[in-house]
Amino acid sequence: MGQTRTKKLVGTLASQYSGIIKQQTKLSHQTGSYDGQKEFLRAIYHLLNSGINHQEIIAKILAIVGNKYSADNAILLRIESSICHIYQAWAATEKSLLERLVKNEWVKLFHCTAQHQVYQFCQAGAILGQSLDITPSKNIEEEGDFHYCILSVPIYLSKQLFGYLILATKEATRTFSLEEIETLEIVTDQIAIAIQNSQLQERLNQLELENKRLQSGHQNKSDYLSHMSHELRTPLAGILGFSKMLKEELYGPLNDKQKQYVNGIKVSGDHLLALVNDFLDLSKIEAEKEEIFLETVAVEDICLSAISMVQTKANEQKLNLIFDVADNIDFCTVDQRKIKQILLNLLSNAIKFTEKGSVTLQVKRTQNILIFCVIDTGIGLKEADQQKLFQPFQQIHNHLSRKHKGTGLGLALSRKLAQLHGGDLTLTSEFGQGSCFTLELPIQVDSSMS
Repeated sequence: MGQTRTKKLVGTLASQYSGIIKQQTKLSHQTGSYDGQKEFLRAIYHLLNSGINHQEIIAKILAIVGNKYSADNAILLRIESSICHIYQAWAATEKSLLERLVKNEWVKLFHCTAQHQVYQFCQAGAILGQSLDITPSKNIEEEGDFHYCILSVPIYLSKQLFGYLILATKEATRTFSLEEIETLEIVTDQIAIAIQNSQLQERLNQLELENKRLQSGHQNKSDYLSHMSHELRTPLAGILGFSKMLKEELYGPLNDKQKQYVNGIKVSGDHLLALVNDFLDLSKIEAEKEEIFLETVAVEDICLSAISMVQTKANEQKLNLIFDVADNIDFCTVDQRKIKQILLNLLSNAIKFTEKGSVTLQVKRTQNILIFCVIDTGIGLKEADQQKLFQPFQQIHNHLSRKHKGTGLGLALSRKLAQLHGGDLTLTSEFGQGSCFTLELPIQVDSSMS
């Protein structure tokens, strides 16, 4: 009786021990498989970060995948306008299975247009889907004795089907497990990243080439315009010089009609010279050839100099020209001539478009920023007109603009000059209520800008 129990107990222990051994063996195989998968994916990640060109990356990935899965061929198939073509391929042997696939137009089978699912063809002529449910397949005619197993995994770029990763082998008994397919889906994600990076780099290269072409064209245009502006200045200087002599009657008296014509020549010449000068300055800035010469100057001196140049015009129009400077304003480091040019342009425009009331030049500071405000009680601007005011050759059409002709470049040039100093020129205006142009400048301009 005791011997029988002992035998049963030994048998039970032996059975349990055998089960433990089987579990350990299975776990060991799973662990080894997991470690192998890690090494496999690590090699692919290393390739993606290697810095070599994407075609070489994909070729090496296909080689790693083909060897890992003991395939005869690893093929990257691309779908464009429902047409399949081979994007990249790897073959284990010189006479590859790929040749026979292409020859017999098997690529048509890889393109599952309905669902773009993972599937494989095996020797028995069945399609094995992602769920591993076997469904009937079509009969495929093939010349000769042709055993095969083909796996197709779709590749997506930004949710759009790019194509398929195809693994093909002549081993008739070979089928791909769900774990292998899941690993391959990770690989296809990495291939998609490599392709996207390549497309982005290619687009970036195209944009760089286009940018260089545009810069070259812009530079040529700027050089041409600068040259033409210089060429125009010489004859204009002659016209203005001769008209001045005639107007002063240095070579004899003129009748009233002649005086009228000479004055017309002088006014037109001055306007054309102003246009050429503004255009030349603007061209130099856009060509990045304009330089600023920094010096420390008294802010009040710059303002008074600009005001003195427009005082007569303000008096003629019976406008109050007001100068309001804060007590904490003293010196600034700027290009004196260019800042004076901006203020003169702003004051001249304000007087031109103000029929009654006043024009004020207000100066204040906030920490390291110097703020010049030219405020008028003029006609103001509609919002639509404000949007285009700082664009070259844009002029606002009203009864005052027809009366006072301008170059259409003054404000565009003034903003560019302000930006050269690291500042800016902005506008606030209300139609019929007046305008305020605000010039903001750093008190101490960065010397690297000069």
